[in-house]
Amino acid sequence: MPIWPQSPSPTGSDSIFTVPVFDDVLVYAPLKNIAALVNRRAAQMLQVCPPQPNDISENTALAELLRELAEQCTTPVPRQGNFVPTMLGILPTRGCNFACQYCGFLTPNETNLTMSRDTARAAVDWYMNQVRDHQEPYAKIHFFGGEPFYAPHIVEEVVELARKRARELHITVVFEVTTNGAFGEARCAWVGANIDSVVLSFDGPADIQNLHRPFRDGKATFNAVYRTAKHLSASSAQLCLRACVTQATVSRMPDIAAWFCQEFSPAVVSFEPVQTSPWSQTAQLQPPDPWEFARRFVDAARALEAYGVPLVYAAADTTVRHVTFCPVGDDAAIVAPDGSVNACYLLPREWEAKGLDLQLGQITSEGADVKPTALDRVRRQNVLNKPFCEKCFCKWHCAGGCHVNHTLEVEQGQFDRLCIQARIITLYRILRDLDQEALALRLLNDLTALERVVWQSSDVPEGQEFN
Repeated sequence: MPIWPQSPSPTGSDSIFTVPVFDDVLVYAPLKNIAALVNRRAAQMLQVCPPQPNDISENTALAELLRELAEQCTTPVPRQGNFVPTMLGILPTRGCNFACQYCGFLTPNETNLTMSRDTARAAVDWYMNQVRDHQEPYAKIHFFGGEPFYAPHIVEEVVELARKRARELHITVVFEVTTNGAFGEARCAWVGANIDSVVLSFDGPADIQNLHRPFRDGKATFNAVYRTAKHLSASSAQLCLRACVTQATVSRMPDIAAWFCQEFSPAVVSFEPVQTSPWSQTAQLQPPDPWEFARRFVDAARALEAYGVPLVYAAADTTVRHVTFCPVGDDAAIVAPDGSVNACYLLPREWEAKGLDLQLGQITSEGADVKPTALDRVRRQNVLNKPFCEKCFCKWHCAGGCHVNHTLEVEQGQFDRLCIQARIITLYRILRDLDQEALALRLLNDLTALERVVWQSSDVPEGQEFN
């Protein structure tokens, strides 16, 4: 029988999960912000609908847990109603001065795609008017690529105009950029003074960076990116160092994390596994083994605690509860160089290969023409429409991962490598937050017990046995 209460959302069993941890059971209700480690007898009692008072009268802690689980909670839902952009994404260009070995982002005829000044100005004017009309607390503009600073005049144009409009409207505007960081000192100074948050793609020490991320002419990029990281560490910009991990570098994750903090002053460090592609395969850069990635991630996270720097893996962020992993489905407006308004910064050919259409509309001289039918179609890209996530305890954190790169045509419980590492890291973080880090580390080092957690096809209590 399902865990009590058994009514549908917002208090249904889809918001309560149970995971075996050696001889105990983790009861996890992320939407109620509840996590508890109970023994198996208590877990059995939780399956009775509802438990009888005399069953729990001698255990006041269990009674309190039941009362908390029975309380109403709010279930995340897809966005509805009018289009209110949560951010403006600008792709100044699809061009890039790097030739990353795992990246097939560009083909030769796409390197010259650069946004016009007229398109950039129309996009900013439209977005700032939306912020004003909907009385949003602030405006957020994020520059994606290609490499945004391959077209620096567009970045500067957008920043200048958005700041001017923000002053006129008496609102705050926040600027973010994702960049490879290969630019000179003058550009470093400008970025540090004008951009609030910088996600710097930096795979690690020279041997890793130069192998993974060379210039287009094959020359080494390490010195240029190292210099940028040093400059930004001394600036007012928030610096996030983001490293892509392969099977060849996964064992070095703790050392890379510590090196980042010894050399620079990041606010955040992020590790993401390389995605399999024809380009990564040609370069013989394979994705890391998910079990090792998860263990090394934990080692790296513990190493960073000494520096007070959090380590991020986007698909295992227990601080958030949502129905979509990324801007897709979250009403972001990302403007491509050709003026198309999209929900995703990836190339349309990548969506189309997965049968997706993520275009919302087009920038015109009058602003943005966003089609309601397109908005509805994109909003349906969420975890509620992903059967393989239905009974996973990571559901409200991972939300199924990338809608383009993680499309599983399977039923719930059939986990791939991305699911495996997300489940392990998420479980570690829950146990750590329960002050059970020693237990979490013991679990990570016991493959039999860990496999029992990872391969549990359903984390919803219905049908589970706690013997």
